Amino acid sequence: MVNIDVLIRTKRRSVSISISQKGEVIIKAPQSCSMTQIQSIVDKKESWISLHKQRILDNQNLNKNIFNYNDILFCGQVYHILYDESARKIELKDDYCIVPAKFTGQVSKQLSKWFKNIGTSILWGRVQYFSNLMQLNPSKVRLSNAKGCWGSCNSAGVISLNWRLIMMPHDLIDYVVVHELSHLLQMNHSNLFWNVVKSVLPDYKNRRVLLKKGDYLLTLYRY
Repeated sequence: MVNIDVLIRTKRRSVSISISQKGEVIIKAPQSCSMTQIQSIVDKKESWISLHKQRILDNQNLNKNIFNYNDILFCGQVYHILYDESARKIELKDDYCIVPAKFTGQVSKQLSKWFKNIGTSILWGRVQYFSNLMQLNPSKVRLSNAKGCWGSCNSAGVISLNWRLIMMPHDLIDYVVVHELSHLLQMNHSNLFWNVVKSVLPDYKNRRVLLKKGDYLLTLYRY
């Protein structure tokens, strides 16, 4: 029997199964669906669930130092965290992320502040570049702390970018920016939408796959 970690009752007509980046089994089910019915549906997907949970576990093991905050990712490059008694601020030097020793017990919180400060100008710069290239004008751009997505665009033309995006390589940052800007023209994921993305980034499919592999970063720096 598969253990259900989170059950969400909705007005939907069918049962959906997803696995969070923490390995949680999340079920969304209709109000009318009994627990017996839900469990039966989930158990039939046991092989699929086990496969995806193992992939998440493998990813965590592969990136153990990042999960443990011994390393950081910045624009796709790994930097080892080095605590320094004489340091007054967080900064990158060679292959190291120098962190003041006084931040030892709160490194997650301090690094998230640093990421947001240093990342804002980079993310905003890419939005400006592609806005000019695509001749589009978002009404507002803001940082997001979303748990499940890298970016979004609403009907008012407001683009939100997850600040953790600054951990990603530049080509994946650009993919998310172009993706959200394209929603200013097509508020959907139709063929017309993907044609807009493709016109700017012909290799967008490959970038999308690589971005998905980095979804585990969305779980970091939450306190």
